[in-house]
Amino acid sequence: MEMPPASFPFLLYPFRALSVLWKMVTLAGYLRSILEKGVYDIPDIVENFVKWIIEAKYMVMCHLRENWKTKGGEYEYVAVKCAKRGNDVYKNRVELRLSGIKVRTENVSFDYWKKPYSNLLFLTLTYDTKLCYFVDAWKNLGVEFNRFNANLRKQYGAFSIFRTWESYENGFPHVHAIYLFKEHKFKVFPSYERNKKGKVVLRWRIEAKDEIAKHWHSWVYIRAVDDLHGGIRYLEKYIIKCSEYDSSDEKGVMTLAMCWVFRKKAFYVSGQFRKALSDLITSLCSSKTRKIQLNLLNEELKANPWKVLGFIGASLLDFDVEVWTFKLKMDRFRKFSARATSMPPILPFNICFTTTNAVSNSSSRSKKNSFLGTGPR
Repeated sequence: MEMPPASFPFLLYPFRALSVLWKMVTLAGYLRSILEKGVYDIPDIVENFVKWIIEAKYMVMCHLRENWKTKGGEYEYVAVKCAKRGNDVYKNRVELRLSGIKVRTENVSFDYWKKPYSNLLFLTLTYDTKLCYFVDAWKNLGVEFNRFNANLRKQYGAFSIFRTWESYENGFPHVHAIYLFKEHKFKVFPSYERNKKGKVVLRWRIEAKDEIAKHWHSWVYIRAVDDLHGGIRYLEKYIIKCSEYDSSDEKGVMTLAMCWVFRKKAFYVSGQFRKALSDLITSLCSSKTRKIQLNLLNEELKANPWKVLGFIGASLLDFDVEVWTFKLKMDRFRKFSARATSMPPILPFNICFTTTNAVSNSSSRSKKNSFLGTGPR
């Protein structure tokens, strides 16, 4: 397809743009590298994250209008807001996937007064600050959590996990997770405790807590869950709280910043929870039927590809960043194009997006697998 006029500012200086793009992509990696040398500290991480997140970025795309449309044959420009960890687009994606897990997971309920046994547990794994520096704690967290799970499987058999990370105010991580065991049930007993608000509530504890806690190096909180959907909603509270910068408290912003620097996924699912997420992705990009658009002569319309021109900050666009997608009229396009010529441009990407709904089996599988078992970065 013919590209837009060469005067488009994003296309002028590809080599200069490459260096700018590289710095943008590796900002978190750069912070992580100097953290390991002890140069940066927690306030510096949060400050740099806030600077990064408050500047909204938009992906600019173009394509030729169809001939049967008004001004057919002319270029049409669209700006789409990019998802960044902690912005509203990112939060929307997280909520969509979480809702899919809850809706597509079969509920499991228990009456522990009648049968005091459970295979559904909620765990919180903390990290002792005396063990290491908080940077090492985040670096080692994934490996240590996998080792913990491997030991549980040896002792209790297979299980499904729904997990998320959270940061304390001191920068150290801890893990919240729901475990659904397939081959083992734990003896439970009632415990009346005070919650954070000082109210006395009933909790169901397990007798085998020490047997599980011995596989983790720090303090472990364990309780039985009497309703799977209720447990998922409880875990969602932690994830949603740490998914949008504007609505997060100090702890939520800290979690966003730490997961950003150390490249941690918002949440992880396996087993039954993974299947629920897989079903959601399948429903969003099903490849069993091929949908096409026809003209009045019953002829298939050819796919009209979009090309990604580059990325631009919202400050150049002079509009409300609450808008996710909008068309760029030529007068507005020329205005911010003129302003962009005095700034480092972004290297263009030769990526096409087709407007047709026809998707091959292989591409559908690649889309689906890219989401399985993960949360947004």
